[in-house]
Amino acid sequence: MAHFFRGNPLFSKCHLIELTFDSPEDFPLSAFQGLLSEKYESYCESLLIASVTYRSDPHLQGIFTCMPFPLQDGYKCCRLHQALMKTLKTRQDCFHIAQGLAELGIRADELAEFLPPVEKTAGGQFKELPIAFSQSVGAPTKSGPYLQKVKAEFIARDSENMFILKNGLYSRNLPIGNSLLFLTVPGSVVTQSTGIQLRDYCRNEEQRQMDQLSRLELREDFIAAGGARIGAMMATPNVFCVNNYGDVSAHDGSDINASQGTLMKYQWHMPMPVLGIAAGERAGLTFTISIRDKAFNFRTIPLATGHRRSGYRNIETESVGV
Repeated sequence: MAHFFRGNPLFSKCHLIELTFDSPEDFPLSAFQGLLSEKYESYCESLLIASVTYRSDPHLQGIFTCMPFPLQDGYKCCRLHQALMKTLKTRQDCFHIAQGLAELGIRADELAEFLPPVEKTAGGQFKELPIAFSQSVGAPTKSGPYLQKVKAEFIARDSENMFILKNGLYSRNLPIGNSLLFLTVPGSVVTQSTGIQLRDYCRNEEQRQMDQLSRLELREDFIAAGGARIGAMMATPNVFCVNNYGDVSAHDGSDINASQGTLMKYQWHMPMPVLGIAAGERAGLTFTISIRDKAFNFRTIPLATGHRRSGYRNIETESVGV
């Protein structure tokens, strides 16, 4: 992890823990929040890495990360995990953060100036999630058929609005930072569109948001725009959220010493504000990721209606099995 911190202005230290369970079933997605409450001493000061092994399969290792959500999105977390695995395999720096920033002409000290003041907050405030998860494994599908299934679940839940969560920047040379977009799709558009039409609508919405962002230059402008956007999101009723990572087989680790480990499964715990939005009988969240010939699908199950919009802290947790 020393390679990750070298030249990285967003993270200063790592909190490492090691855990052992009888089997992967003993540490499901729903257990992540308990890990945060018990092990993550500060949400803002460090990156948490947990190395997890299982007595039932000594060849399987889980790498779990927790970090402040504004500093890293899920796609970057997936790349972080795989860069960590490659670094371990090759014993060389496979993060290249300092090199990537230099190639982009970004000075780390200047980038650090854009960070908001840190509000130190102790962990342990939220020990339970507002929703439960179901998990399934199926065959990968293209975006059109996938969104067609999403539309059916949207209608079944009687939701009013849809948020498509999408990574806004795919540059291979962008090593750090959060570029997650929340693309709003009104219910009338969802019900009247096919899966392909939903895909095209989201592409247009993505371009519209990126055009708005490209006109911002001052730090104060970004803060004002972000505050307005988050406020509008939190006020949107009965939201169904969708996050499709697509196929990450190109980053499964098989290109370097496959015998020393490849990506078997990837899953992530959304930030608590998103889980709060997705809580409720008419709301929900579905996310999926494909690795080789398998699509790992997760969907939320409502528990109660009293958890929505409760001001959850911005924490995202990722897990990966290698």
